[in-house]
Amino acid sequence: MWKCAFPFFAALLTVGSAQVPGGPTDINANDPEVQAALKFAMKEYNKGSSDQYLYVVVDVISVQGQVVAGYNYFLSVKIAKTLCRKNSNVSGCSAISNSPMAKT
Repeated sequence: MWKCAFPFFAALLTVGSAQVPGGPTDINANDPEVQAALKFAMKEYNKGSSDQYLYVVVDVISVQGQVVAGYNYFLSVKIAKTLCRKNSNVSGCSAISNSPMAKT
């Protein structure tokens, strides 16, 4: 009996440990909802920054999502300073090449 039950429980533990229910999962950075969350996060970052210049995303390192009462996004990105002032339209702004002000 135990010889049959052990492989079943071992398989159950292996499958069950792959992902925790309600835990964060990897998401494609190109997902439209992720892009909207990233745009919102950068808008808020620039609004809260005391710098007179805008920052833009130059690299998406990782994106994870988590289902809770709503949906949480965990974004790890590299941002860099632009030459655009805060009252500019961010869509036309490019990061300063090799900016020492790049942040992760």
